[in-house]
Amino acid sequence: MPDKPILYGVNCSQCWDPGKTPKFLYARFINVIRRTDLVPDVCIIPPNDRVFKLTQDPMEPCAWFYDQSGWTVRFDLVMQGVGNTWLYLDDAAGNHYFTSITPSCYQEGTVLHNEYLGAEPFTCGYVGLGVITWTPQATEILEAINLGKGEDLFMELFPLADGKLVYKFCRIKDATNIKILLEP
Repeated sequence: MPDKPILYGVNCSQCWDPGKTPKFLYARFINVIRRTDLVPDVCIIPPNDRVFKLTQDPMEPCAWFYDQSGWTVRFDLVMQGVGNTWLYLDDAAGNHYFTSITPSCYQEGTVLHNEYLGAEPFTCGYVGLGVITWTPQATEILEAINLGKGEDLFMELFPLADGKLVYKFCRIKDATNIKILLEP
């Protein structure tokens, strides 16, 4: 967690105050299960516990994308203009692994549940959780425990099915390893 300020992008006025829309968001998925019943077996291992850095689309200021290294992640705050939050994860071949649609603006750290149950067409992943962050929540926790950001501070985030989050902060030089259960 380098000590860098949040970069702001184009205003997404539906969900953020002017000048407060982050240019980058971070998506994490956990416990997504790979389907093994498809013939031919085209499904790859889901990217559980991996962090995806999504970039705001300047033409769609309420949408962020990641499309690299075999994965496509999209986070959209005004899906089709109806005010729904949508997060999805697909592989490069277009197979679906995660989708969640909720009827509101997203609050940082809200745990999203995968709507795929394992029998839908073109799905290679089912169940599991997703979460989107952009660092204010982690920064507030660090300030509360009097721990400063830095190039040598590593953060992990683990969403739980009950909506709680586990933040883990590690710093090798002083053997710091702290886990914090957050109830948003």
